Amino acid sequence: MKDIRCAGCGALLFRAEENAISGRVEAKCRRCRSINILRASEPSSERQSERPTQGRDRCGSTFRK
Repeated sequence: MKDIRCAGCGALLFRAEENAISGRVEAKCRRCRSINILRASEPSSERQSERPTQGRDRCGSTFRK
């Protein structure tokens, strides 16, 4: 099981099995009231190979000067 914690205050939001989240989940922290948005993770090697890099700067923005 993996502990899912608030990005703002570190409070435990819930526990989940690996790959249990298949889509987008929004969880509101009981302690600090912030909304935490969680998405299913994918392996980093797949993620980098699927992204087009032409015309993008280091952060992924398409803004041109």
